Amino acid sequence: MGIFTILKQGGDNRPIGFLRRYNILPFAAMILILAVLSAHNYFTQKNVLLQQLQTDNINLVHSFHAALTRFETIRKAVNLQTLVKNISLGLEIFEFRYLDRNGIIINSMFQDEIGHTFDRPGFKEALQKPEVLGRFYTDNRDMTPVLAISYPVYANDELVGIIDLAVDISDLNYMQEKLRTAAIRHMQRDVRNLLKAIAGSITTSLAVYDTLDYYEFLRNFTDSSKNLRQISIVAPDGTIRLSSDFLLVNSSADIDTSAKSFNGIFMYEHGQPVYRITAPLTTRDQGDAPPQTLLMLVDATEYANNNHTLLMTAMATTLAGIVFAVLIAYSIYRVNLESMKQDRDRLEREVEARTEEIKKLSNTDPLTGLSSRRYLEEQMGVEFKRAIRYNHSLSMLMVDLDHFKKINDTLGHLAGDKVLSEVGRRLAKAVRETDFIGRYGGEEFVVILPETHASDAAQIAEKMRELIAERPVFFEGRPINVTASIGVAELSSSMTNYEEVFQGADQALYISKESGRNRITCFNPAQHKRPA
Repeated sequence: MGIFTILKQGGDNRPIGFLRRYNILPFAAMILILAVLSAHNYFTQKNVLLQQLQTDNINLVHSFHAALTRFETIRKAVNLQTLVKNISLGLEIFEFRYLDRNGIIINSMFQDEIGHTFDRPGFKEALQKPEVLGRFYTDNRDMTPVLAISYPVYANDELVGIIDLAVDISDLNYMQEKLRTAAIRHMQRDVRNLLKAIAGSITTSLAVYDTLDYYEFLRNFTDSSKNLRQISIVAPDGTIRLSSDFLLVNSSADIDTSAKSFNGIFMYEHGQPVYRITAPLTTRDQGDAPPQTLLMLVDATEYANNNHTLLMTAMATTLAGIVFAVLIAYSIYRVNLESMKQDRDRLEREVEARTEEIKKLSNTDPLTGLSSRRYLEEQMGVEFKRAIRYNHSLSMLMVDLDHFKKINDTLGHLAGDKVLSEVGRRLAKAVRETDFIGRYGGEEFVVILPETHASDAAQIAEKMRELIAERPVFFEGRPINVTASIGVAELSSSMTNYEEVFQGADQALYISKESGRNRITCFNPAQHKRPA
């Protein structure tokens, strides 16, 4: 039922009349006011939650800044190079580096070496023969003569690292050979004693220094915080320099690095609710360089859940008001709605009955009660297509009453109508349930025989001819003898439409009439066509 049909009930064709009559406007105003109040309450509570979230995370930023300052202070104090210089015993240490047992530089006086493989000639071969390690050799490094040694560091009889140490001996070049040899021998003894003394201290310092890694610091800070998911330090150019997520290092951060104050925003990242924080970050070693940016992702599940609860409460309140108002309004016009439904159902039944009646009348010949010509032509097309598609047989009969014009001329058209009606009844008795029979026009009848070959169709035609001729038709007490000529045609592979089958039956009918009437003839494509 259309809404405007309901609104026009009660003799008022204007929708506004319906609204006034059933007090819909007050109900609508009540719903609107309730919705506005619910929305105001929701957004007010949401802002309170958001402000609380922001306050909590400002405190988190301050806490991180303080922890980072303490971390940098401790890390700067534990410096391997400072340790070596403090215990060098006055030796002119030219180069110092610490390698792992595979020759990878993990600490060096030269920061750009760290992480690379020590490539001194012959060093790779020495790694394969640990007994070679620990021997002194003279070398030239950066055009400076040095006394160098690759000293193995063991822990529990296992090689854990290598100290590469080079001492400047350029001052010894001006000595006599004997004095120079003696000085180098004394220097070797001092260096070896030094290495033995500091090996344990170096490994201990390295162990401590390794634990003071920025990544581990960020990772531990993230793990120790209740809701902190990720923390990163972003360089002024927008590149992530350090992060608790190692995979993000050196990637680009989509943030405004020029922001000079705390900025937080609630968002969804990878389907999870987070509070995204950016804030300027100043470190001790920064100097006058532009400040870096702190980027934090804080788990905002609790905020999202509270926000969802507020939203559901507001929606439930509004929905309850709407349902209440709708129920009241519905109770007012329910009786009228039911009455209109009954009227509609009655009208639909009348329309359906009338439509069926009209359809039946259009498909039925009013005189004989058989199918009409239009309906027969529709069925001809349908059965022809079905026979072609499934390669089935199809036959058609054309039945024409002999000398029917004479009956009309001598006894009148009422007598002719009586004959047509009775012949139609007799023909209907001869067909099967799957066949179609109808009056094609005048005294001609057409029979469609699906799944039927010409031989079987000829038998049906003969039965029809006998039924028509076996007894007269009585009109006003007078007997009228009636006979019929019949043409039979079967669908052949050369036919392209049902009209060709019809023409074949019509040609066979013509031959039956020319041959003396009251007989049947099967169509033969070799026969002459009926003259125009």
